[in-house]
Amino acid sequence: MSWGRNITLSVVAIALTTTLVSCSVDADTLSELAAPTPTATATPEALEGDLNGDGKLTTFETEWLVKTRADAAVRDYALADGAVIQVDPSQTLPEQVRNDIVAQFAEDIAVTTSTVKGDVRDARRQVMIDRVNQVKAATGRDVMVVYPSLSLSSPDARKTDTQMVWSSMNSAPEDGNPFTGPDYDIDRDAYIAKATEVAGDKYDVIVLG
Repeated sequence: MSWGRNITLSVVAIALTTTLVSCSVDADTLSELAAPTPTATATPEALEGDLNGDGKLTTFETEWLVKTRADAAVRDYALADGAVIQVDPSQTLPEQVRNDIVAQFAEDIAVTTSTVKGDVRDARRQVMIDRVNQVKAATGRDVMVVYPSLSLSSPDARKTDTQMVWSSMNSAPEDGNPFTGPDYDIDRDAYIAKATEVAGDKYDVIVLG
């Protein structure tokens, strides 16, 4: 009789244990189902002008952004006859603007191709450098002007011939690194070809003469 009772109790115990385990599993499953699904963190949009990627603009970055936008903006260019041409700094200069620039340098070329003294010619070259930078400021484009000058005889340098040579000057680059065009050449077309190759897409080449 005692043996039968023990079997019965054992069966009951096993049943209770199975029930408890089943309840525990069901409870865990319900807990997992009830837990909120993690939401993906949205990637913040890049902030224009945020150079260091910290999500905010410093004073320097703000000033840089203002200048960058201004440099890229389409601007009006007034021709000598009063007409106004729109210039997009991301595009090469329109033909009307290029012709206007050539006209601006006419007086300068009259000096560089003359037999005036060296100090006068040097002063005129400085005027030309200033003019090139003014063109850049007005158009937003870097320019390289190719121009002729009369190479005079110089007894001190044992040079007795006088000939026309071609050389160039360019607007000051933004990064401050010096930029030099090709060495002078007596062949106009050859020099223009070399200048165009050196300038690439960084400078608009404008031939004065």
